[in-house]
Amino acid sequence: MFYNEKTKKPYQGSNIETLMATGLSGGFLTFCQARDLGYTIPKGTKIVAKLIQPMGEKLIEKPNGELESKKSARRFNVFHISQLVKETN
Repeated sequence: MFYNEKTKKPYQGSNIETLMATGLSGGFLTFCQARDLGYTIPKGTKIVAKLIQPMGEKLIEKPNGELESKKSARRFNVFHISQLVKETN
């Protein structure tokens, strides 16, 4: 199962295929989420995947006057929980 370690929500859509290709399962976090949860990312650690969050569609008018629908999305770099080090104070 592939899920966001902070929100505990499972990933959906094409992100599942992307995460399956990593060979890892379990929790994944963005850099900011890891920092918020008290983890550090060791220097030189590489992201394991780039995930996509669809944002919606926009109508764009072409020069000839026709309307075209464009989908937009945000991309997120994620780390696997096994790459992170929990800070101890």
